[in-house]
Amino acid sequence: MKCAWINNHLVVETDGYTRPCCLETNKKAQISDISTGIIKSFNHKRLLRLEQNLANGYSDKTDPYCRRCKFLEDKDQPSMRTEQPFITQERKLKVLQFKLSNKCQLACAHCDPSLSSTWANLLGVSPKVQHALELTEEFVEELKTIVPTLDELKFTGGEPFLDSTHWEMLEHLKDIDKSNCKLSYITNGLIKPKSELWKGWKEIEFHVSVDGHKDTYEWFRRNGKWDLLVESVDNLSKYGNITIAYSMTPFTVDSLQDAKEFWEYPINETPIVYPTHANLNMFPDNIDACREFAKDWDKKWNTQNWAQQLYSWVD
Repeated sequence: MKCAWINNHLVVETDGYTRPCCLETNKKAQISDISTGIIKSFNHKRLLRLEQNLANGYSDKTDPYCRRCKFLEDKDQPSMRTEQPFITQERKLKVLQFKLSNKCQLACAHCDPSLSSTWANLLGVSPKVQHALELTEEFVEELKTIVPTLDELKFTGGEPFLDSTHWEMLEHLKDIDKSNCKLSYITNGLIKPKSELWKGWKEIEFHVSVDGHKDTYEWFRRNGKWDLLVESVDNLSKYGNITIAYSMTPFTVDSLQDAKEFWEYPINETPIVYPTHANLNMFPDNIDACREFAKDWDKKWNTQNWAQQLYSWVD
């Protein structure tokens, strides 16, 4: 068994540590402190050992690094591992992904404080905002050397358009050759970007997170405004390619067809495994957890009974 994420990707989480892929955010899945260096982190002994252990299939030795993929594959569902193609057969860094901060103006029903400062504020977690790294001169110089060799530099979050380190990083990369490297984002699409920093890249790609449709979108993605989203996505389309990133959960699945009929862009359906109340594969076995979350969600936002109006199975 092989995994292209280990072979070609490096993912940096908001806590400053790398992970084997972008889904395994748990601290137990930490690989390396990115401040020690990009290539050093990519070649860290923990990641190389995971590659060796994974060759023999999922086991205790691949846990907790591969939990989500194992869960999905055990149910004969596509996973990050099965869906991610290899860029090169030899192990070589080709995609560098940063979650530079958890700073985000939204709180989404399947998220948590590690990826949303609004969630952190909601739960009283401190510090509310986490930053993955400091842009030291040494780090910037290594980044300048690596980017021309990459196929893709990717920013997620949090909300990358809110993160000042992300824009500062692009400033540092302004004068290097980026003609062979794609710049891509996972974004909520609601923040006005500094588009002048997008010049010179091979292409720009936006994966806009849109979970639900109209009312279910605003229920699921708190502080999100549907009309602003539609306007903002239209603006982003002037700068690059748009894909709608749609999380498949018990709260969003019934709105999928409406989304497909509304958006003119490709829709990427992503099954959510954790938290339990967002796991569609467990539904309706997890319906009690879903009901409990829905009512608590409305209570947190002072929107009592909204869930009952949207979802017939919430009583």
